[in-house]
Amino acid sequence: MKADAATASRLALASALVGLVLGAACLWLGLADGVIALWGFGGACLLQVPPALSLRGRIRAGLGNEGLERERLTLRTVSHLQRFLALGMAMAAISALLGERSPQPGAMTLGLALLAVLLLAALWFAKRGLSGLHPTLDLDATRIRTVLELAALSLAGCLLGRWFPWADAATGLGMALHLFWAGQTLAKASTLQAAACGGCGGGCH
Repeated sequence: MKADAATASRLALASALVGLVLGAACLWLGLADGVIALWGFGGACLLQVPPALSLRGRIRAGLGNEGLERERLTLRTVSHLQRFLALGMAMAAISALLGERSPQPGAMTLGLALLAVLLLAALWFAKRGLSGLHPTLDLDATRIRTVLELAALSLAGCLLGRWFPWADAATGLGMALHLFWAGQTLAKASTLQAAACGGCGGGCH
């Protein structure tokens, strides 16, 4: 179990670093180029940093009750911010669909979107191997899978945008719906986690 905990702790730190670096880069480049799918994905990545750091703290404390309430509050706050981001993306996408703005993703945008898919896929495969050890780790793997799905949608939107002017806005709208639903699911999951683990004294294993 100690080896698994050490691996989970390292993966949580890697998630925070990847979320911070990818999120900042995608948000900056997406806003600079006006690519809704990319800046929306960047925002989603940045929102994964607080849960990853909170998870690392709980892992180092043995995944018991210590830090559980803090993690619940973190997840609940992130779920609200995800839905707020989703609404912002939806408004921008609808505005773009009704207007005539059609960004042309460049090579740097495509390269960054592809790098995001590869990094997140590697993280998800690693985290999936720890699934089943603890509900918190299961939820963490689910969050990374959601961000991976958003990265894949962002890459698809960037590729299609080279031929279809409406692709970025349409992809952004689809990502907004997916992100909003993920925020709803995350809020419910944090409540279920508290019900499952909130009263187990020495810790849940």
